[in-house]
Amino acid sequence: MPVFTYRVRDKSGQSVVGTIEAPTPIAAGDQLYNRGYLPVSIQESKPAPSFDFSDLWSWNQRVSLKELTIFSQQLSTLYKAGLPLLTGLEGLKEQTQNKKLKSVLEDIHQQIEGGTTLFGSMSKHPDVFPFVYVNMIRAGESSGRLGESLDRFVTLAERQLNTRQKLMEATRYPIMTVVVLAIAVVALVLLVFPRFAAVFSKFNTDLPLPTRILIGMGNHWYLMIAAMLILLMMVLYLFLTEQGKQLWSRLKTRIPFINSLFLKIALSRFAYTFVMLNRSGITIIDTLEITSSTVDHIDLSKSIERITGQIKEGSSLTDAMRDSGRFTPLVLQMVSVGESSGTLDEMLMRITEYYDIEVENSIKKMSVYIEPLLMLFMGLIVLFLALAVFLPWWNMASLFRS
Repeated sequence: MPVFTYRVRDKSGQSVVGTIEAPTPIAAGDQLYNRGYLPVSIQESKPAPSFDFSDLWSWNQRVSLKELTIFSQQLSTLYKAGLPLLTGLEGLKEQTQNKKLKSVLEDIHQQIEGGTTLFGSMSKHPDVFPFVYVNMIRAGESSGRLGESLDRFVTLAERQLNTRQKLMEATRYPIMTVVVLAIAVVALVLLVFPRFAAVFSKFNTDLPLPTRILIGMGNHWYLMIAAMLILLMMVLYLFLTEQGKQLWSRLKTRIPFINSLFLKIALSRFAYTFVMLNRSGITIIDTLEITSSTVDHIDLSKSIERITGQIKEGSSLTDAMRDSGRFTPLVLQMVSVGESSGTLDEMLMRITEYYDIEVENSIKKMSVYIEPLLMLFMGLIVLFLALAVFLPWWNMASLFRS
């Protein structure tokens, strides 16, 4: 269970700091409030980065965003059709193929039968239902519009899946090309080039540097295999473990050329998530707190947290966003117009539409830039291999002529 560091005030107004275990920050706040404290800040304590091989093997037992979207879509349809919630959950549990989701739905079913709300039972499974999801469920339950809340999450998730798909399409060809080229080089070094090396060793002539490099790689093949395995494990760590994802979240905001793309994606997600939560009836403070954990951009997330604190102190949303220095002039102008005219949701939707177009254009530009760079990289590798193979033959030919 997650551990949260809190700062609260007791009945006498004194500040108290400590830690508490709870499934979500909201649950932690409820526990502290029931103890007679007034929560001031609650932040999850992040564990020190460490490598855990078990995380790599448990990835296939998780519930993907696509599976959660399909489940939410089906549950919304059943709920709107007038089917009792427990009956709908029972039917979805029987038809799901994901063992993790099946066991979680079984637990939720039992808890609801025992008197727990859908929000309360889902909040005990933060590894399946994200923070934004359970809060939208909470708003839907309290307002009697659970179906609408589920539909809003579906649209939110589908946008995220669509962005992922575009990024995968832009990077699929380069990744496949590099992998195939790496396999070809390994096969050449381990299977083909040793035969050439045996021929070259019979002649008393110095071998060119590219040839010596490939012979050295063939003689120390185990180091080359070990390096490739380490690289594979690093990739799996970055994309399949929670700590790796946090590290990648920091890295992608520091890498030139792609940091602006991920900032645009984060701004679009921030605006759209804000609108969905606001329309669900969640307060602006809670909306900002939830959004800060969903934008997947560490710098923007910290800025939103500071904005939340400023709004609690009485600042307007526009002034707080301007002070953060993280939002573009376009965003600030649109939010200012929305606040003054009472059309904040409409203005944020326009921001989303604008950055969606910007993201799509950036991905297309990235694809255009990647292709020539990839061709140059492949050309250099092929040239190196050709020199390693043919230079010794040219040297031997010159010896025979002399």
